[in-house]
Amino acid sequence: MKIWERDNPLDISAAEFHRAPVARRRRLRPAYRGEGPPGREDRESLYRNLFDEVPIGLYITTANGTIVNVNAELARMLGYPSRQMLLGVNVAAIYSDPRNRKRVIDALDQSGAARRSEVELRTCSGAIILAVDTCCVVRDDRGTPLYYQGCMQDVTEARRLEEQLRQMARHDPLTGVYNRHALAEILVAEGARSRRYGHPIGMLMIDVDRFKEFNDQFGHAAGDEVLKGVAGLIIRCVRDSDVVVRYGGDEFLVLLVETDGQAVRVKERIECEMAVQFGDSRYGAPITLSIGAAHWMPDSGESISALLIRVDQAMYAEKRAKPSSQVLETSAA
Repeated sequence: MKIWERDNPLDISAAEFHRAPVARRRRLRPAYRGEGPPGREDRESLYRNLFDEVPIGLYITTANGTIVNVNAELARMLGYPSRQMLLGVNVAAIYSDPRNRKRVIDALDQSGAARRSEVELRTCSGAIILAVDTCCVVRDDRGTPLYYQGCMQDVTEARRLEEQLRQMARHDPLTGVYNRHALAEILVAEGARSRRYGHPIGMLMIDVDRFKEFNDQFGHAAGDEVLKGVAGLIIRCVRDSDVVVRYGGDEFLVLLVETDGQAVRVKERIECEMAVQFGDSRYGAPITLSIGAAHWMPDSGESISALLIRVDQAMYAEKRAKPSSQVLETSAA
């Protein structure tokens, strides 16, 4: 048959081609021009090369899960120096929880089709990675499983990036609390839950007094530190189940879920903590907050949007009631 090696035509018999060293055979590519499809041996060689060199982890197991073949990529993905180390191992052993492999196989046997599952795998070093396992079953004429074959792809980094993007989309990058985009979703969910179970919702609207003057006087870096400090203080004063949101430049909103008359008490707690943390400010004057408090009852007929307006008005009423002489004074230091 006609063979091409590095674009040079050679005349070589099929027997001579298959007796050649493996390294040289890989450099040879049969032309098969007008000679019909490749023979069985050639097809097997092509399939072996594909199995060995595809950049996705491949495996074949017996019906009871014993690994009979894996490719180099799967061994690399799991951190094994060679694929031979995986041969004879039960595939359930590379799952972080071996019971999860049984669940995959049980679901596969019921559906009879290839099944795609996201699973946690344990590497050679003991580290846990996240992988997508696409598995199918090969059966005999009576429908009895002969072996399972599948591919695995490491998606650990992809899922980490997805989670990072989700966090960035829902959280304020400066303070780490929820942003206004996330608040819209949270209000819908909490409003529905409150109506379902009859639980009231408390809300606080918080504004840092004279923050623009502070920024102009001490700079944006100092202003950022104040906002981060205020956000951390608010988080410490509420429960883990409550929701803290950066509502605007210097405004925060706190959603007190499943509360009854506690908004005022939480407001007083925040004011006391502010007096301790920011009362003796190194900037020459105490940093204070104006806080509006309101409650919402699910059977009141009031919308959540109306609650937002009401608590915002309460915050501005408190701000207007403060003495106009309460201003930041430049420290001589």
